[in-house]
Amino acid sequence: MKHSILLTITSLLVAACSPNQPVTPPSQPVIPVQLPNPLELPGKNQPGYVNTYPAGTHEHFAAQPSYPTNLEFWASDALLQQVTRANSKLVICIPQQRARLYVNGKVAMDWPVSTGTNGHETPTGVFRIIEKNEDHKSSRYGKFIDANGKVTNSNADLLHGLPEGQTFEGAGMPYWHRFTPDGVGLHTGKVVAGQRLSHGCIRTQNHVAKKFFQHSVLQLPVYITRAVEDYYRGGFVKPIDVKYRPKPGNDYTDNVMPTEIKIVPANSPEAHFQA
Repeated sequence: MKHSILLTITSLLVAACSPNQPVTPPSQPVIPVQLPNPLELPGKNQPGYVNTYPAGTHEHFAAQPSYPTNLEFWASDALLQQVTRANSKLVICIPQQRARLYVNGKVAMDWPVSTGTNGHETPTGVFRIIEKNEDHKSSRYGKFIDANGKVTNSNADLLHGLPEGQTFEGAGMPYWHRFTPDGVGLHTGKVVAGQRLSHGCIRTQNHVAKKFFQHSVLQLPVYITRAVEDYYRGGFVKPIDVKYRPKPGNDYTDNVMPTEIKIVPANSPEAHFQA
């Protein structure tokens, strides 16, 4: 009898202490999956590849099998309306031969470029747009013309001297953006997807250069790098990829406020920098 009472009491105590809901094990911390960088997505050329990014997004554009070696460009007009020196930056990716404009950490424009060839390499580093000129002409590269108006050299370099009796006509560089005092910049020019063609500048198709010119601002930071930027950190470029940095006070780290767009007439003294 006593034994039965003890069993009953024990059963009641166990029932009273038991929760109404079944006990669940503690949840494990959620570890985020590192997404592949769409700027260098592997496996795009494999049979059966499917672009799973939403159509119309930059991720979908960059995940195309033909990217980055195509002549297509992508732009977000909504983001381009927000461009300021403080919230935007231009990244020129030498290995991919692409330019990407970031606004608030998101790609606003992405287009093909052709940078400098061997012996005329485009310098890498951190720069900024220090001049804008819609109708710039080079003061170094162009063509030599004789007294009869005949072109004697269509790929002339004035640095090597002007032949006697001839005149020099600088090459047109529409929608010019200067990055360095000695003449490195971005402008309209022939572009071949994935190929370097220039004397050091960043060539861009005319319709793309015009669109960029309409939204770019002076003092905009420019990164020219030999590495593909970190897409998920808003185009972050590792310092090790930066080979050259302007003097303190002249780079993207200073406190100079954004200035108004500066269009310099081609015949003004300011337009005759070596370029």
